[in-house]
Amino acid sequence: MKDLRTLFFLGKGGTGKSTASALVSLVLKEKNKKVLLASFDDAHNQADIFETLFSDKACTMGPCLEVLQVDTDKQIKQYLAKTARNVKASYAYLTAFNLDHYFDILKFSPGMEEYALVTAFTDLLTRYADYDYLVIDMPPTALSLRFFNLPALSLTWIDQLEKLRIQINKKKEIISRITLAGKAFERDKVLHRIQEMKSDCLQLKALFENPAKTCFYVVFNQDILSVAETRRVIEQLDRLTIQIKGLICNERIKADAAAPALKTLFPGFPVQIIPFSDKSLIGMDALEQHIRLHDLTFDKMIE
Repeated sequence: MKDLRTLFFLGKGGTGKSTASALVSLVLKEKNKKVLLASFDDAHNQADIFETLFSDKACTMGPCLEVLQVDTDKQIKQYLAKTARNVKASYAYLTAFNLDHYFDILKFSPGMEEYALVTAFTDLLTRYADYDYLVIDMPPTALSLRFFNLPALSLTWIDQLEKLRIQINKKKEIISRITLAGKAFERDKVLHRIQEMKSDCLQLKALFENPAKTCFYVVFNQDILSVAETRRVIEQLDRLTIQIKGLICNERIKADAAAPALKTLFPGFPVQIIPFSDKSLIGMDALEQHIRLHDLTFDKMIE
């Protein structure tokens, strides 16, 4: 089995995350690395860039490169359907009630998008474990940060649920001993499921925090709003003990001699520049031509 590495591309909407992730994927492809480029952004920008309609079924774009578009609504439906099956399996007596109506409402619950993306991500890790790189084109900043914060946030609740369930079981055990002369009661399916969820969150959190397995890149432009948001992304990921591997400056206009030096904007971080293009970077030919013209290797970013 290969040592799969995940590359996340974040940044303010419109900075060029999709273009950067597409360029990096093509560079890796030329190095004969097996790459899956997955778009988690509902804007479907990869479809526009590659001039191909993508779905949640990977589309081959030449040797070593496949591209897919995560269907968030489909992931939410699958997550809720799985949850409903687990609930019905654990609580047979609830089958008398119409639970489907309540699960239909749950799809509008806060946090459901993040859970859908986490489900999609963990599924890709399994399905493409024999690839070299999993390149993720993330949605705009707010949803991306909630996605990365989800394991830590979920653990806060799960820890409390686990403690509460253990206390309930202790009381059940006392009652069992009194009424049933100490007869052992069946395994608690609820506690087992809580502990499974805890294990999943711990593994995902550890993966996000492991720079040998997961790399984070923030794409920005040299305007005030983009630079400010990039700094906020760096600060918030740092609070989650997630390291930034590097920054990518996508030049949307010709370089201004009066613009501040990139080293002064983000000291301590390696910065890769994607030079300005007079032509639209649409289609594989245009992307590959831009890579050759500017000798883009991303060696500073990707070891």
